[in-house]
Amino acid sequence: MRRLLLIAYLSIAAGATAAEYPAQIEFNAESFRHMERYFPMATVARGTSVATLPVGEPIAGVDLDAFNTANASTGMVVLHRGALRYEGYFQGATAESRFTSWSVAKSFTSTLVGLALADGRIDSLEDPVTQYLPDLEDTAYADVTIAQALQMSSGVKFSETYADTEADVGKYMSYVRSGRANAYLTTRTERAAPPGTKFNYNSSETQLLGAILDAVLDQSISSYLSERIWQPIGAEDDATWFLDRADGMEATSMGLNARLRDYARFGLLFARDGMVGERRVLPAGWVTQATVPSSPSVRVGNLYPGYPMGYQYQWWVLPSGSFEAQGVFGQFIYIDRTRDLVIAKTSAWPDFWSEDHERAFMAIIAEIAAAIDAEAARS
Repeated sequence: MRRLLLIAYLSIAAGATAAEYPAQIEFNAESFRHMERYFPMATVARGTSVATLPVGEPIAGVDLDAFNTANASTGMVVLHRGALRYEGYFQGATAESRFTSWSVAKSFTSTLVGLALADGRIDSLEDPVTQYLPDLEDTAYADVTIAQALQMSSGVKFSETYADTEADVGKYMSYVRSGRANAYLTTRTERAAPPGTKFNYNSSETQLLGAILDAVLDQSISSYLSERIWQPIGAEDDATWFLDRADGMEATSMGLNARLRDYARFGLLFARDGMVGERRVLPAGWVTQATVPSSPSVRVGNLYPGYPMGYQYQWWVLPSGSFEAQGVFGQFIYIDRTRDLVIAKTSAWPDFWSEDHERAFMAIIAEIAAAIDAEAARS
């Protein structure tokens, strides 16, 4: 039963939402930093050199401890100009805890696609996905490009309503749990819209990107992440990634597990335009290409009625131009390039998503930005 509680996200067919269980926040907080107890994992190896995060002054006038306590956080790291301005851990977590990402992993997957493009493993993001996955020729993905999958705008019919036991996301998760994550893609035969015309959040779309990576790489996705990102950013610890089965493939829509400072180091890579010091880690121009909406269907304000964000290559984009990776239960990596500001936050929300907690996070970001701007004005 405890395993079923943990994997409400992965066991939607059980018909329960996280809020139905007593002490769910406490259970999530413990389980989300020990996911290796429940799933097979691949290791994302760190390198021999750790990037130092110098400790800066606390951010004046912003009570981040109170915010995190009130919003079911398990940890938060704030980097400004590369310095550690705040670090806090809650609900039994420590700096050595390895936190699960949920859908924050999607932003890592898209970054690997960008690297595979730069490496010549992928010819063009305008290529049809079937060029790399011919088994999808007879599915609704037949005319979909890689770019459209990156933007979650394939037009393939898919419902991602976690509390609905009949939703497509539950069926996708069943394939993941049974060791056939990529096989789910061959079941998608219905189209809801022409490719590239409508945004529809779809976790199996990121599995599609992972399947392309799996097809074009001569190594595992986890080892590619280690060599091309994890080691270059100077991660302080190994990360892990869910597999669909022992010795299987990464569930690329979710399930990366890492220390909070290392999530922040990944954010810093994007804040610094893909550079680590003088070393270019990401292709020139990729950060802008991946985080500035490039088609009407994903521009700011066009995703859902009344929702202010936009989307690009597996990143959520704010009206200000800042952007973030998001994961259910309150996982975030927020990046403001104009301020050289990165905020990594992990949480154990009792429900898959909370608009109240999301608004509170946006409000505390605004407080942090205002405090930083006030510092600059005084200097």
